[in-house]
Amino acid sequence: MVVYSYLIEHDLGLAPNPFGRYCTLAVCKPKIRASSKLKLGDWVVGTGSKALEVSSGRINLKNKLIYAMRVTERISFEHYWTEQRFQYKKPVINGTLVMMFGDNFYHKDENGNWIQENSAHSNLDGSCNPKHLETDIRGENVLISEHFYYFGDRAPTIPNELIEIC
Repeated sequence: MVVYSYLIEHDLGLAPNPFGRYCTLAVCKPKIRASSKLKLGDWVVGTGSKALEVSSGRINLKNKLIYAMRVTERISFEHYWTEQRFQYKKPVINGTLVMMFGDNFYHKDENGNWIQENSAHSNLDGSCNPKHLETDIRGENVLISEHFYYFGDRAPTIPNELIEIC
């Protein structure tokens, strides 16, 4: 088992998306998502930053554990888009915060071109944001967990003996 950790700058429900039965990491962190070394059973851990953006503003969550997920599946964007279990993770822009920050918005058209549906990673007018598209699809995979802990702004402090994961 290996632990992959990273510093979270924004915790709005998009990356990770901890809602429902599954915690998913479908956008951002392309190096982790594309790593050939990452195996099922490995953990992905997100730690807080000094000025973490949350829905209520910015707060200091430095050295705090925002979430931890044991990777139980690793699937393609196409599989994620079509899989019935993950339809609730498609964004609904005029919905609740949970619905707005759905992370299931990439798929290919009939010619093999990437489509970025209207989402938190799109431009304000709903059009494709090429910067996010390029970064996100570079990750190649969606990481899925049925075994996860999400603390958000109630994150516990990481013990001193584990502080190197921050």
